[in-house]
Amino acid sequence: MKINPLKTTLLISLIGILFLLILSNFLQPRLIEIKDINDNLLNKKVRVQGEILNIKNYEDSSFQVISIRDETGKIDLTTNKILNLTNSQRIAVIGTVTEYNQYLQIQADKIFLIK
Repeated sequence: MKINPLKTTLLISLIGILFLLILSNFLQPRLIEIKDINDNLLNKKVRVQGEILNIKNYEDSSFQVISIRDETGKIDLTTNKILNLTNSQRIAVIGTVTEYNQYLQIQADKIFLIK
């Protein structure tokens, strides 16, 4: 039986892509403190956790800005959903560091309650 190199290469490529997709769902960015967020992290995924200080809802656009703090500082999170959160709750956030009006913020992808 003769092995077709083109089919073998295609099969190995598809397996590799599937493996990367599976890994991307299970791997999370490392937890960092808010004080460590700087311009070097722009457009990179980060994970932070802290206590909610303030929540601003923008009903007309389904947009929410959440201010959180940890022991080292505070930062604003933005999300494209209106979430049922309250002040003083502790949350963990995975998102991308962005800049708005010369201030760093995090565009949240996932938000988890910490008990």
